[in-house]
Amino acid sequence: MPSSRSLPAGRAAARSAFALAAWLSLAATLPAAPPVQGGYTTDKFRELGLAFPRARDYEAIPLQPDEKWIVLQYAEKIPKEEDKQRALRPEMSFVWIDYVEDPALRTGGGDPGLGAGGTRDTGDPASGGEAQPAEKTPTEPPINTIERYVEREMTKWSLGSSVEAKAREGYQGREFPLVFKDPKLKKRVLGRVFAYANSRRTIAIIGYCASEDFDKQSKIWRHTFELLNFSEPEEQSTEKLERMYARTPYIDPAFRIAARKKLVRGWKAEDTDNFIVVYNTPDEPLMRKVCRDIELLRGEYMRLFPPVGKLEAVSTVRICKSEDEYHTYGGPPRSAGYWNWAAEELVLYDAEKLVKKRQDDSDTFIILYHEAFHQYIHYSTGELPPHSWFNEGHGDYFSGAQVRDGKVRSIGVNPWRIHTIQRAIANRDFVSWKDIVKFEQPQYYDPSIVGVCYAQGWSMIYFLRTAKEVASRPEWAKILPTYFDTLKDTYQGELEKLSPEARKDAKARAPAGLAARNAAVTAAFLDVDFDEIEARWEEYVRALKPPKR
Repeated sequence: MPSSRSLPAGRAAARSAFALAAWLSLAATLPAAPPVQGGYTTDKFRELGLAFPRARDYEAIPLQPDEKWIVLQYAEKIPKEEDKQRALRPEMSFVWIDYVEDPALRTGGGDPGLGAGGTRDTGDPASGGEAQPAEKTPTEPPINTIERYVEREMTKWSLGSSVEAKAREGYQGREFPLVFKDPKLKKRVLGRVFAYANSRRTIAIIGYCASEDFDKQSKIWRHTFELLNFSEPEEQSTEKLERMYARTPYIDPAFRIAARKKLVRGWKAEDTDNFIVVYNTPDEPLMRKVCRDIELLRGEYMRLFPPVGKLEAVSTVRICKSEDEYHTYGGPPRSAGYWNWAAEELVLYDAEKLVKKRQDDSDTFIILYHEAFHQYIHYSTGELPPHSWFNEGHGDYFSGAQVRDGKVRSIGVNPWRIHTIQRAIANRDFVSWKDIVKFEQPQYYDPSIVGVCYAQGWSMIYFLRTAKEVASRPEWAKILPTYFDTLKDTYQGELEKLSPEARKDAKARAPAGLAARNAAVTAAFLDVDFDEIEARWEEYVRALKPPKR
């Protein structure tokens, strides 16, 4: 889910091979004064059977946990001096494609309704149960060439005509221009594909950069390509990690081992009871506080939102060293953090800044507490997202947590939301309660109102959890627990109506989720006068004092 200060971007953790939009929106106005390239060093990856010269000005970038094709990713290091930063950060990725045969047309066999010989039994007594010929159903061919990879996985790009390159160690080389399809960006962004292929696999180096940097960067990519050495991949041993986790009480060691095996150079990992924290920041005190606080906040989440069953899922918390690295990794434009439910990963960055000449990490924890709630609620409801006012509102509510001496001492006003909602109330341009509580994600994330929706969702939750008047009104005090309990119970009931196969299919589960959300909001506000509660909420929010920053 998009974090505070973000616009919604659907499945926020999903990052295509090259997430240009994020870089162009963040850096389009930067001058193109490139740093001096500092020679090459040799990178060796025995588990891939690859060794190659890597420009010293390039650094490794972590891969998304669910990445299928990219095995190594690099980007040019970002100079500290803003006047030396490029308009678009050059990137270089290694794509690994194992060859598989194209399947023939399917004429049955995979359909349980097909009888012998590829015919379908109608089961209709009126027709005498005669079998009908089965229709031939083509299956989508697999990605087994670089052309198909670009077509299916890099949909904003197209390949130009290839030129043969020198063969190496049983691999035939080819080089392709890579063209961005968007006419507005076609001349601003250029790319190149360098591919080696044999009968077993294709290994491709794909690079892109701003057009003014292309001549220099393409020489770097080509040098890496021309001196790439191959050997048979070695299996990565997990024996040492397995022995390490055998001596600990941590749950799901297989998930933790997989996360550690994907660490790139310079990144470290720490385990907690329910998380594995991977990070690329030298601020060790910050990381100790992150590891401690996410477990403390989880205790608060569990107290308020008892899960539908025993929680055994482990999630990754990834702390990037800077906002630039966060966006290179896949952070959506104008966001500060996100929860990627598909990859089970919470991503943010070290948002340290100077406040009155002192280092201040408060923004890092605002993001952490918000996104950690999304991670928890995903599992506690049985993997069903609540309405956004409830989900985003609680994320922002917990962002105000004050953690000291190993305890959550209080939940304060969210400094990122208070001014927005007070201004919206003063201008009468907020959303009515009776409407916003029914908003599905597309309505809540409408770009024209998303900023107000985030602020209003936070203020509604803050009002319902902290206002004394709410505690004295039973029909208001029950809103949040009734919503959550009804959501869980209804969803489980709706899932029981589905077949075991349908329960595994996100599209098939969607109507069950919608029915559960509708039932939850109906039950929660059954005895509530919307005009009255909205008026009291307005008064309460107007009187709130923004926290000192």
